[in-house]
Amino acid sequence: MRLVTFDRGGHRRLGAIFGGEVVDLPDAVGHPAFPPTLEALVSSSRGTILDAARAALERDDVMTHAVKRARVLTPLFPRSLLSPGSSDLERSLVGPEQEVPWPAGAAWLEYEPKVAAVLGKELHMAEAAAVKDSVFGYTLVNDWAARDDSGSPMATAEGLPIAIGPVVVTADELDPQTLYLDVRIDGESIAKGNLNGAAHDLFGMIAAVSRVGTLERGDAFALGPFGPAVDPSRQLWPGAGVELQAEGIGSLRNKIGPS
Repeated sequence: MRLVTFDRGGHRRLGAIFGGEVVDLPDAVGHPAFPPTLEALVSSSRGTILDAARAALERDDVMTHAVKRARVLTPLFPRSLLSPGSSDLERSLVGPEQEVPWPAGAAWLEYEPKVAAVLGKELHMAEAAAVKDSVFGYTLVNDWAARDDSGSPMATAEGLPIAIGPVVVTADELDPQTLYLDVRIDGESIAKGNLNGAAHDLFGMIAAVSRVGTLERGDAFALGPFGPAVDPSRQLWPGAGVELQAEGIGSLRNKIGPS
């Protein structure tokens, strides 16, 4: 399933992409106990609940629950979102099509495109081989790093959000090792890469953290195939449009705000 969050009367609401439309998934299931948000679905993602969601999407009347002109929001607010080199500071999240504000004093930004795995089961003292079965689903992440005039990193983690989205694809429909990423800046393809080996590194990272403490449902971990920025094509300026695309997940598009 390709799951989204949309605005319903000013509240976050769980939806699924079906036939190119957003379907109100709780309404389609029709059971009052079904989770109304994606966060709640992840935290209670046992087999019977996911089975009910899949069964609802297979019914002939599913499109009667399609949402006209749905405004898609940030799909998920993970319980935590960790990646190599990330700090302990809390970072705000933005969703598809939202603007990324330019941090004061920055000379330029660098993009750090990643894929995030969202856990749907608790993990403790896990081996890397066992991690894949504990993943609820995958989504795209665009992280950003700010540099000053000397090229040194800026301590802007609190003011520079992380972009996430556009959907969370359940793990049964996506193999991260075959995931192919395409990064476009102002419509021009700048970098392409297959997650492949990085997927093994992602599972290994999750396993390593589980040996430090118990991981919970909704914890997310992000890793990308491109590594640190090493060339000018990775530099971003005010007004740049950034798009991270992956088949099966879709396109995460954001624009850098003015300085």
